[in-house]
Order: sequence, then C-alpha cells, then structure tokens
Amino acid sequence: MNIALRRLFIMSETLQRILKRDKPKAEIVENMTRSFFKQNDSEEAVITIKPNKMTRSQAQNRLYWMIIEQIRKETFHSKDAIHDHCREEYLTISTEIVCNKERTVLKSTTELNTKEMGEYIDDVIVFAETDLGIKLQLPDDWRDLIS
Repeated sequence: MNIALRRLFIMSETLQRILKRDKPKAEIVENMTRSFFKQNDSEEAVITIKPNKMTRSQAQNRLYWMIIEQIRKETFHSKDAIHDHCREEYLTISTEIVCNKERTVLKSTTELNTKEMGEYIDDVIVFAETDLGIKLQLPDDWRDLIS
C-alpha cells in the first residue's frame, strides 16, 4: 500500500471522544492512543482537537422529514423539490467557481448543528402553516426538538 493511500486509510479509522474543559484529559488521550495502535498496524496517527459542535440530532432529522412528507402530500411536489426549496429559502447560499463557471451551492442540513437545525425546522413549520396553509401534525415534543 503506498504511503498516501495508507495515510488516507489511517485517517478514516478514527476514535472520537468529547473532552470537557474542567475534567482530566491526559488519561483519556493516553488510553485512546493505546487503543488506536492496538487496533491498527499503523506507525503514525493524527490527533485533532476542535470545538464540539453537535450536529443535528436524529430526532430533529426525523421531525424535519416528517414535516417535508406532510408538505409533499398537500402540495404534490416531490420531497427533493420541497427540501431544495426550503434550503434555498432558509439556509445560506454561496457561490463557488468550478471549472471556470460560477456555481450556486446550497448548505446541507447535515452541516447544521442542533441549534441551527432547530431554527431551520421552525422556519419550515412557519412556511408550511402560514404560506401554504397546511395544518401540520407534529409530535407532542416537537418544541423540545427545536429549542
């Protein structure tokens, strides 16, 4: 296996752990390092530390697609069309140059943290109920999922 491919392979075999500012960390890092090298025949590893940005929760994702399905049934548009419309309306749109052509890039809901996803779902609910006049059937705990 060539070195570049080996490094790519190593990067895909990751261990993750949330570290807290006020908790001991040295033992956690040491144990994860030992565990990694026991599980891999690699001679190298990369340690990355970054802020914890919790991405959207599975419950938020289920709620979102439940709402999109209700809109689909009422409007007869496809789930993808409704999803793209909502992303265009309520998420950041950027442009990038690809092969010398400007291209519009819609932010993906998979990139949203729990707070952003909650705000996005709230926007979609308002859109469905106010703009489209759809009375959504929402679970009892839906407010907890968007706050």
